[in-house]
Amino acid sequence: MDTNYEQKRQTLEQENDLLDKINDMQTAVRSAVIKREWADFEKLLLSMNGYKEQFEALEKERMGLFSDSVDAEGNTPHFYTLIAKLPETERREFADIYRKIKERALKVRLANDSLALYLEEAKTTLNAFMKAAFPIASGNTYSRKGMKIEADMTALVINQAL
Repeated sequence: MDTNYEQKRQTLEQENDLLDKINDMQTAVRSAVIKREWADFEKLLLSMNGYKEQFEALEKERMGLFSDSVDAEGNTPHFYTLIAKLPETERREFADIYRKIKERALKVRLANDSLALYLEEAKTTLNAFMKAAFPIASGNTYSRKGMKIEADMTALVINQAL
């Protein structure tokens, strides 16, 4: 039996649980964007950064726990190669947890790509509208005083004050 078995299992379970939280947070981010709740969006992004840091720490911990299997070149073998040496019950449990992690990671990645595509389409549509509505500006942005300014990724508010 692996001496670090319980610690490895707990770390994998924590990664799995954190991916569930990230997925829930990502759903909230998407909802905030679609509803244009920008204050909530900012808060959610800060929370997502916290989850990112937690996940990176767990990944580092997991890599340390499995570092006893590093080859001569310093490469860690594929996860299933690492667990192949374990007894059947441990191998099955690690494989199940790892499969869940991979599924959740894929779900998070797809949701992230979907949101990025939505935002890119919204940006393209807004740029096309601005060019059609203000053809003289030809893509340039001007301040209230008429000075040309560099476009950045700040929020554009029309007919409203913050």
